Amino acid sequence: MSDKYCSKRPYRCTNEDRSEIENQISKLLEKNLIEESYSPFAAPVTLAYKKEDGRKTRLCIDFRELNKIVVPQSQPFPLIEDLVVKTVNCKYFSTFDVNSAFWSIPLKIQDRYKTAFVTQEGHYQWTCLPFGLKTAPAIFQRILSNIIRKHGLSNFAVNFIDDILVFSKTFEEHILHVSRLLEAILAEGFRLKFSKCSFANNQAKYLGHIIENNTVRPLKDYLTAVRDFPIPETRKQVRQFLGKVNFHHKFIPYSAIILDPLHNLLRKDVKFIWSEKCQESFDKIKRLLCSKPILNIFDSELPIIIYTDASAKGIGAVLKQTDENGVNKTIAYFSKKLTEAQKKKKAVYLECLAIKEAVKYWQHWLMGKEFTVFTDHKPLENMNIKARTDEELGDLTYYLSQYNFKIKYNPGNLNQEADCLSRNPVLEPDENSEDFLKVVNIITLEDIKNDQYTNLDLKNEKHILEKEIYYKKSKGKKKIILSEELSKTLIKDVHNIYCHIGRTQLMNKITPFYTAKNIIANIKQICNECEVCIKNKSRRKPKYGLMSHLGPATRPFEIVSIDTIGGFGGSRSTKKYLHLLVDHFTRYAYILTSRNQCSNDFIKLLRNVTDNYKIDIVLTDQYPGINSKEFKEFLKKENISLVFTAVDSPFSNGLNERLNQTLVNKIRCKINEKERKTAWTTIARICVDKYNETEHTVTKFAPKYLLEGENVSILPIELKSKFTEQHLENDRKLALENTLKSHNYNKRIFDSHREYYKLEIGDTVYVENGNRLNRKKLDELRVGPYKILKKISNTIYEVDTGHNKVESNFYHITKLTPVIVVR
Repeated sequence: MSDKYCSKRPYRCTNEDRSEIENQISKLLEKNLIEESYSPFAAPVTLAYKKEDGRKTRLCIDFRELNKIVVPQSQPFPLIEDLVVKTVNCKYFSTFDVNSAFWSIPLKIQDRYKTAFVTQEGHYQWTCLPFGLKTAPAIFQRILSNIIRKHGLSNFAVNFIDDILVFSKTFEEHILHVSRLLEAILAEGFRLKFSKCSFANNQAKYLGHIIENNTVRPLKDYLTAVRDFPIPETRKQVRQFLGKVNFHHKFIPYSAIILDPLHNLLRKDVKFIWSEKCQESFDKIKRLLCSKPILNIFDSELPIIIYTDASAKGIGAVLKQTDENGVNKTIAYFSKKLTEAQKKKKAVYLECLAIKEAVKYWQHWLMGKEFTVFTDHKPLENMNIKARTDEELGDLTYYLSQYNFKIKYNPGNLNQEADCLSRNPVLEPDENSEDFLKVVNIITLEDIKNDQYTNLDLKNEKHILEKEIYYKKSKGKKKIILSEELSKTLIKDVHNIYCHIGRTQLMNKITPFYTAKNIIANIKQICNECEVCIKNKSRRKPKYGLMSHLGPATRPFEIVSIDTIGGFGGSRSTKKYLHLLVDHFTRYAYILTSRNQCSNDFIKLLRNVTDNYKIDIVLTDQYPGINSKEFKEFLKKENISLVFTAVDSPFSNGLNERLNQTLVNKIRCKINEKERKTAWTTIARICVDKYNETEHTVTKFAPKYLLEGENVSILPIELKSKFTEQHLENDRKLALENTLKSHNYNKRIFDSHREYYKLEIGDTVYVENGNRLNRKKLDELRVGPYKILKKISNTIYEVDTGHNKVESNFYHITKLTPVIVVR
């Protein structure tokens, strides 16, 4: 680094953030990770959101100015090609994450002043390697790889910054390898973060690949942005696509002939009709764009260039390398849709987001390398952004500061490739959201083997031995034999991981595959004694009144129902409502969290389905947002019928009401499971995913399976094929039969306790006086009498109560009391 120095004023912040910053500074001083400073250097600090708890508690030092004058370090990072050779015939893999990795590396006293930073209260400098410094990843990579080499671990261990991979051919060898690594880590003064470690798996994610026994496959499809490029629907989209293709004309033989059907669509006197010839031309060009000579394989020795762009729809990028002839060859494509919140952001944020997401997508190629990013947004050139006018923009640039790259301005007319991808994005907003994936089974094959050999007497001739696993045949099905002790552990793990499911669902999840002594009794006992369930689950109360039934639905999304749950505010999120849509056939659920209940929220919720499926009927309560003109116009456009439930009759939408209870119980259990709280919106998404993967007590099948044909099993990966032979169409018929059987049974039980009123048009009735929770103690329970104007169904009637909106006059028969005429 030169004799230059950089100094900035501390960023302004709220009193709450200021208090949090000073609290963390105190802790860092106590642990001697920082010390007071008189350095001419001064970098400002800020707080960023932590993924684990969704709160602004991650202290970040903005080293952007320092990084501009730091001399980069050249340090080789592991290549997947080298790892392929090393892991030949390996069957067991463990991954480890070093805790507070950079802070484990002390700084030379004479260099500490360069890392100085300022807060509103003081001036400090680091005594250890800080996060955010451009050279920090390379320094840590060098130190940890030297430690692995020093302790003779290189034959079975490798590190990528603070992530370590251990690979072995046998389980016994793997135990020895892991033990030696842990001894070395302990001896060198490092500590591991247990929650981010996984042990003895048959696969691992590393360097952007999934590594298994003699198999290495990319985790991401780097060509999907072109391979799944949407079919153009307008002339404008055709022009965008052709603009991208123009960059590769010299590599495409007879391109004019191939593209003629597409060029023909742009002529003024030609009507836009997407013909078979257009599709053939489109598919052929996409194939050419994803093959040689246009596409090259990544070469770690060649210069790297990335072109990025952002539009109102999404972000896009193209990664290229300059070959020995000076020609820029394409390596990979990337495009991703924006969330609704991101679409409202400023252009500078979106253009910076495009850079960040592209760099993150190709991070295993870019870490430790020097590269150039071209953008058509001039303010981003050389990261020329004002101090920190936008917190989110600052977070993006902070993430990018760990990479060694330059940003150059590229006018829009020269950036058409990335522009085309950003306007036709492919990846969904939540894809590529995690940097690293840890693969952990609920129960491993080795757990089962060890349990059977150690705890069970398996000399019984009736037991079946297949590939070192003992099975017991029960009712024509083979089930894995577990000891009572291991079965209890499995029951507790499944109960907790699947958001504290009830005993019936727990039996459906475990007993088809496993058997053990007292397994049913233990499932019931564990559910009954679970402290989290006892503290958080509401006990269902019996519902009275005749059971209504819309349908039944005979296929997915023939009938869906919508409901809203409120009262969530304050749980690490400003959002207060959970909007829920459930399909009556598969019981598959979609959710949307929101600050309000406006028509746009319900439209967004429905679009989760209508983008891929056709809905016939929507059943819903009478919310203002649903009763709005905008919502009804949307339904009309989508050709969807709207059916309202009766006034103050939530049981008319019983499927939704029951699911409401289930999801709220799951969310409450998971959010109170640990002392460290997470945003309820994050927990809700996890719970609805687990609900969709759990066998429904009525249909007997998981909603995800009935909708998509995909069944999520708790079996070890090696044994899934033995138990997962399923036939979707037959299973859907069974699900419908089970639904009807359940409904008929419940109807008999409930109807036996109610008197059936046969009401006719013109009869007079009293109606219940609103919701009992909103009534004063001495208010009338019923009001009227009023005349029945229309019979909507066997259970719902339109009553002349004087309300302006027709739907507000719909009453369920259980809310009506007939006026008895004495003759």
